[in-house]
Amino acid sequence: MFKKATRKQAKIKLAVTGASGSGKTYSSLRLAKGLANGGKVAVIDTENGSASLYSDRFDFDTLDLSPPFTHDKFISAISAAEGAGYEVLVIDSASHIWEGILEYKSKLDGRGGNSYTNWADAGNKFKGILDAVLQSKLHVICCLRSKMDHVIDKDSSGRTTIKKVGMAPIMRDGIEYEFTTVLDVDMSHQASASKDRTGMFTDKIFQITEDTGKAIAKWLSTGEVVADTPKQAGDSLEIQIIEHPLAEKYVPELLVKLKKTKLKETTTREQERIINWLNNKQEELKKQEEAA
Repeated sequence: MFKKATRKQAKIKLAVTGASGSGKTYSSLRLAKGLANGGKVAVIDTENGSASLYSDRFDFDTLDLSPPFTHDKFISAISAAEGAGYEVLVIDSASHIWEGILEYKSKLDGRGGNSYTNWADAGNKFKGILDAVLQSKLHVICCLRSKMDHVIDKDSSGRTTIKKVGMAPIMRDGIEYEFTTVLDVDMSHQASASKDRTGMFTDKIFQITEDTGKAIAKWLSTGEVVADTPKQAGDSLEIQIIEHPLAEKYVPELLVKLKKTKLKETTTREQERIINWLNNKQEELKKQEEAA
């Protein structure tokens, strides 16, 4: 039986990105505390127990995961958190999900076989984890490590300084489409939203606090707006393909091979094959560039 959707029914899926030392873990725990509103908080810790350093400041339970970061470990941990009745789950660091998938793909390649087929296999493993996150009946905060770079800047007195900055998160390209909100934390611990479907953080620079989580919880539980929930894994495949850096060059010929004239005519399975092929081709071109 269909029933009217409300934001109160939704469980938000957030990402907090930043370079090492930006304060992702601390910010996520503050966010979780406010979002939980007195409920229980769980942390899946892949960073050698780093979240436990804040156990004197926050009340949460932790599950430490160690390498290899296989997809079944994450799926089991997410399921356990949901079954135990936690209100909020923090995954720190969700970047290890992607690194585990890349390691799995590398092992498949080492055994031989078709690299395209191997990508499809690895992609299905990743989709399994993503489905577990997006379909879970709890709020989820994914911490994502950003690649680091250094830029030359000038301070207030005009002196030249070297500044560490975060770049793209270490995760599958296009992952931001899967989250309701993505908060990027800089090295001064200030956050801004690179994506925000709540509308509360657009064009703002702020520090993540418990009040940030409380504001999100209030947004979820008030108003009569139809639920604006994050997309399920697979819903954004078409967007991922369109936004892929190799799309313009290769998608037209891939559609011809599939005997389709438009991307929207393809099935979910065909779109998965296209994005896997593009990722594989991107990796191949990168290796050629490095070897040159």
